[in-house]
Amino acid sequence: MKTIKIITLLLFTTSIFAQVGTNGNDRKEDGRPVKEYNLTIEENEMTLGGVTANAMTINGGIPGPVLEFNEGDLAIINVTNKMDEETSVHWHGLILPNFYDGVPYLTTPPIEPGTTFQYRIPINQSGTYWYHSHTMLQEQKGVYGSIIIHPKEKTLEYDKDLVVVLSDWTNEKPMNVLRNLKRGNEWYQVKKGTAVPLSRVISEGAFGAQLKFWRDRMEGADIADIYYPAFLSNGKKLAEYPNLGLAKK
Repeated sequence: MKTIKIITLLLFTTSIFAQVGTNGNDRKEDGRPVKEYNLTIEENEMTLGGVTANAMTINGGIPGPVLEFNEGDLAIINVTNKMDEETSVHWHGLILPNFYDGVPYLTTPPIEPGTTFQYRIPINQSGTYWYHSHTMLQEQKGVYGSIIIHPKEKTLEYDKDLVVVLSDWTNEKPMNVLRNLKRGNEWYQVKKGTAVPLSRVISEGAFGAQLKFWRDRMEGADIADIYYPAFLSNGKKLAEYPNLGLAKK
């Protein structure tokens, strides 16, 4: 029986997903096998889950490609910025040299428009991780992807890794989402059907708590409870994966 190890990443941000762009070869540096990838970040119009919006893609897709390494590799990742604004890539969860952490102006220079930055990361761990932009709200516009690092010693028997990235997508600009949240209005609660009428708040004796929410510029429902018109698995609805035996939604 074929066994598949399924790795699920839950990325609940305001957005987004493709496939690889790798230049792997047999060369070594400092005694480590080199695994090299080329990633290009640019703006594209994307339609995901029936919703179309301007997005930021990695190698033309959302999410970005799965980057696959073996423990002990030297990861060389060339990131080219084809946008009109600076960008960055943070390697979430990886143990790496501070200079390549990818937080602009704190650890790593930003990637300016029209330039390429090379990240050089010795892989000294195994597991499943993800990468994303650390510049403004670019992560919410689609700049993220997943990472698989195989251990030196295999402890589980399986035929292949299947990475499942669950995310959300909106046709709103991320800055507009943030602006709505800061205004403290109930637009998203109304859209989701979670808004609580003031009459009900009073009838349940919760008016004091509501006053506190208003003072703190928060709504009764979770302020992060944003309305999303589409929820995706690897950039597609579950119904688009008939061979996985997943229930249609």
